[in-house]
Amino acid sequence: MAMSTGCTAEEGDPASEPLNTPSSLAIPDSPSPKAEEAAVDAYLGMMRALVDASLEGAEDHADLEVYARGQALELTTDMLDGATATGEPVLNPEVAEARTDDDPPAVMIEDCMDNTDWVLEGEPARDPAERNTRLYTATVTLVEDQWMVEELWLGEPGAC
Repeated sequence: MAMSTGCTAEEGDPASEPLNTPSSLAIPDSPSPKAEEAAVDAYLGMMRALVDASLEGAEDHADLEVYARGQALELTTDMLDGATATGEPVLNPEVAEARTDDDPPAVMIEDCMDNTDWVLEGEPARDPAERNTRLYTATVTLVEDQWMVEELWLGEPGAC
């Protein structure tokens, strides 16, 4: 009785060699989701430091330099003038654009922040029926393996 062993490749036969896919055809690694998450985390860290400092009436917060640099660091530091706030904003950051192939890689974040409950002491409380929203736009860049908010722009109140 003869047994069929099927097709087998002999050693040295090209069919037995692993298929080497040219790098141009290989499925690229997609750093975008991880990059986007890390960029949003940097934005949230900066905002957490800003809110915490405002609740304390501080003029600075050490964590701002961990999450922000450049214009964003200057703006957030300027926002802290020693006045004390109460309440907290509701943050809604979303990735508007990710340019992870840029040098440096950058992620743009838009946040239609609800500031209704985040009020400076001495200011009248806001009417909860009239939401006080403001569009915050941030550019977050990868700097020495760390995502940091580089630019922060505040839109007109009620614009989102």
